[in-house]
Amino acid sequence: MIAVSLRNVLIMFLLVAQFASAQEEAVVPESLELPADIAAKFDARIEAIETQGRAVVRLRYSFESSDGFEAEIYGGRMDTVWSEMFDETIRFAQDVATKQADGFPVSKYAAFIAERLIVFPQESAEVLERLRNDIIYVTGELGPAETAILDQQLLRATQKLDLVIQSIVSYLAVAGDFGVGTETDLDDLIMTVEESAANRSTFLQIAKDNVAIMGAAAAALPTDADIAAQLAVAEARVKVASSALQKVVNLMNQLELDASHYSQQVVTTTGELTSDVLDVGVMGAILSEWSVFVADLAKTEGPRLLFRLIVVIFILFFFSRLGRGVQSLAKKALSSSKVRLSALLTDMIVATAGNLIMLLGILIALSQLGISLGPLLAGLGIAGFIIGFALQDTLANFASGMLILIYRPFDVGDFVTAGGVTGKVSHMSLVNTTFKTIDNQVLIVPNNLIWSGVVTNVTAQRTRRVDLMFGVAYSDDIEKVEKILAEVVASHELVLDDPEPMIKLHELADSSVNFVVRPWVKTDDYWEVYWDLLRTVKMRFDAEGITIPFPQREVHAATD
Repeated sequence: MIAVSLRNVLIMFLLVAQFASAQEEAVVPESLELPADIAAKFDARIEAIETQGRAVVRLRYSFESSDGFEAEIYGGRMDTVWSEMFDETIRFAQDVATKQADGFPVSKYAAFIAERLIVFPQESAEVLERLRNDIIYVTGELGPAETAILDQQLLRATQKLDLVIQSIVSYLAVAGDFGVGTETDLDDLIMTVEESAANRSTFLQIAKDNVAIMGAAAAALPTDADIAAQLAVAEARVKVASSALQKVVNLMNQLELDASHYSQQVVTTTGELTSDVLDVGVMGAILSEWSVFVADLAKTEGPRLLFRLIVVIFILFFFSRLGRGVQSLAKKALSSSKVRLSALLTDMIVATAGNLIMLLGILIALSQLGISLGPLLAGLGIAGFIIGFALQDTLANFASGMLILIYRPFDVGDFVTAGGVTGKVSHMSLVNTTFKTIDNQVLIVPNNLIWSGVVTNVTAQRTRRVDLMFGVAYSDDIEKVEKILAEVVASHELVLDDPEPMIKLHELADSSVNFVVRPWVKTDDYWEVYWDLLRTVKMRFDAEGITIPFPQREVHAATD
């Protein structure tokens, strides 16, 4: 409690008188005067402070002459007006001190401030006493709802008390400039702050203990709604207590008091890193506490944790080797299978088999660590739903990739036309397919675009027919032409005998007689045979005097 003894009051009055005398004796340059606008503002501020003071006197009379809820209302109004008057006086004192330091004549305002400041210790002591009586630390057997309400009332009461203490700190910072204030004021304030810190620290520790007790009870009886409600209230109380303690820690730092123990308690309770953690003492205390905790944990739980760790490592190693073995067997079985699978489908089956084995091993290892798999799997399901919704286009490509694997319209190495692209398939995945065009461009096409269109697989069959057409003049010998074409086709070593090549007179065109030549070749030899036959036929036609005509048109002009 802050109290002002009669001796201290007399000392304050002597100091005020001494300060006023010093102000009268001070020599102020005649040319330096306080500007009129500033003087008018200072006069208005004095009038406002005096008005607030009269309001405080009236409210105090109403407060002392009433009781119950009415007294609570008047007390709250009185404290609010008094705090506003206090803060305005402090701000006014700071402004006057600035003008005084600049050499302006402000003795009138300084005397008014000194007169107000000298009574503040006694007034603040009364306010602090009343606010301290409103702080009730509830630890009895109460219902969750009532406890939560009282905790919020406690938080508001501590906030009001901290505001008054902050105002007193501001008062002590300016009181010396006006010859007001004694060491007793500071000592009483320090005692009040330290007492508040100790009480709030103890309350926080009790709240933490209650959380531990209720947490254990909730674990034993997870379906008990009353225990769950009490646990929620206990956790909320820890937050209230931590907030209240942090506020008083800030005040202690302003007063340059040692608050490292309380800062450490706040940090270890809330886990929130504040500027206080940068303090070497706080950091050292926290590290020391953690090191002791780790050492105790290693002594008590070390052997059991080490055994579990060894078991987990063994499980992961065993399933890793098992997964590789399953992959090898799957690859060997699929390679020797009579069912011809695509390269991508084979790789996917092999990889999936190994990954499933490894996933099973991870789940077993997590169970050995005491992690419940039910909530984990449920969380993975929810996450999968969210990811699937966000990646609709990618999943469409994935589904198309699966259909391509199942129905196998093409495979790696095939030359196809699909998705508006013509080229050789160089790589396939479940999302897209990579093509390499004839002119060596690399094109990546989404699988959904491929599956939704027409796919032409040029190299799907082992053999392929070469379609050629040659036109000769109407004057040429048809049988000779057929003989030349047959000899050219038969002489090419890459042309297959079965199916038999077809050479037929196809049409009588406007300017030529057209023959079709359709030999069969291996798919890989298609273009080589195509180009060779074109070149050889032209050379034989030239040697044999066969004419390859070009379009001609006869024009008859009428003459008069």
